[in-house]
Amino acid sequence: MKDAVPEGKRASPFPEIDRVDVSPERLAGFKSERDYLSLGLDLMIETGSYITIAISILGPDGTWTRDQAVIGGNMVRLYKLLSAMLDQTVQHRRETSFIFARLAFETVVAIRYLLQEYDLALLDRYVRHSLDHERRLLKAINENVDACSGIIRPIEDRMRRSIDRMFKSSGVAPEELPAKRERDWGGKNLYEKAEAVGLAKAYLGIFAGASQNVHGAWSDLYAHHLYTQGDGRFTPNIEWNRPRPQLLYSVALFSLETAEDFARFMGGQEVADYMVPDIRDLRDRLMAADQAHESYLAGKSWPEV
Repeated sequence: MKDAVPEGKRASPFPEIDRVDVSPERLAGFKSERDYLSLGLDLMIETGSYITIAISILGPDGTWTRDQAVIGGNMVRLYKLLSAMLDQTVQHRRETSFIFARLAFETVVAIRYLLQEYDLALLDRYVRHSLDHERRLLKAINENVDACSGIIRPIEDRMRRSIDRMFKSSGVAPEELPAKRERDWGGKNLYEKAEAVGLAKAYLGIFAGASQNVHGAWSDLYAHHLYTQGDGRFTPNIEWNRPRPQLLYSVALFSLETAEDFARFMGGQEVADYMVPDIRDLRDRLMAADQAHESYLAGKSWPEV
């Protein structure tokens, strides 16, 4: 049972979330980086709880409009990516947890940029940019039907009806799409969007670096998939690398701040105020955990770190 609401404080419409202990006393007892990793997992789970609360904020009729869904859908995507990142971290798979962190950061940037630059035309450009693939696929299906004298195979019929439903729900007709697809929706690439929302430095560490893991660049092979003695000779490394806690702290922090922004967007300041004190308390605990971990690392050297 929840404690009684203190006098003068409004009862929150949202469920209570367990608070992870990041007290100096607990941190003082940490003996290894495994302790900081475990703490990061707990804090990421708490962060995910606030994201689920944020995405439960719907319109007056219990739904999102298409324009709200552009941002809300990205929030749902963010939650699922954090869940996948947690899963890979628990399984001690640093390589793939890095990939999910990159995708989560890209989603954070998209949400923040859409909220900061909120404009119906921008949201429409986002949707139209995404639908270009469906238009090209529909064109290929129709050309194949024409080549077969108008005979439509069952799979083609299902695909056409599926694409038609998507266009209808999106409020866009295929012929309304620009003749040439916009390279980057909104006229900015991801780095420029990250820069616009104050995440340019984080982009270099989380997104640009993790691109090596996503695309299988030589640096990824060297660091994670090969053994070498530095003599120009290599052998395969099929073992997974140990995750590090820094990524959990950083991605959780960016995601938490994004949940606050979305709550304010959907519910207004009055609704967001129910969440803001707890969100900012969690933000402070995330930063304290990260700082404590950095202090721990300061006394270590390779190969301990």
